[in-house]
Amino acid sequence: MKKALGLALALTLGLTIAAAAEEAQGTIRMINPADHSIVLENGTRLWVAEGQFANLSLGDQIQASYEMKGDKKMVIQLGRRPLGLDGSRDPLDSLQAGDN
Repeated sequence: MKKALGLALALTLGLTIAAAAEEAQGTIRMINPADHSIVLENGTRLWVAEGQFANLSLGDQIQASYEMKGDKKMVIQLGRRPLGLDGSRDPLDSLQAGDN
């Protein structure tokens, strides 16, 4: 019974936290290493953790989940799709461009 109650509580808290997160997606237009923030092409500014920040580049297309901490949008989950060698966002297009 205690395990079931604990599991129910954990699921409830997990869903509450997930519901509080908001989403943002777009292409990175600016990177500010001084405060670990990025700005998307639509003007949205997001703050990322140092471990997430190291792998980001201008032009990367990202999808992020964030939570508001004061007036900052702090990223809690980040997915990115870098540009291909030919500048495309589709890896197949990038590979096929090399065949020409």
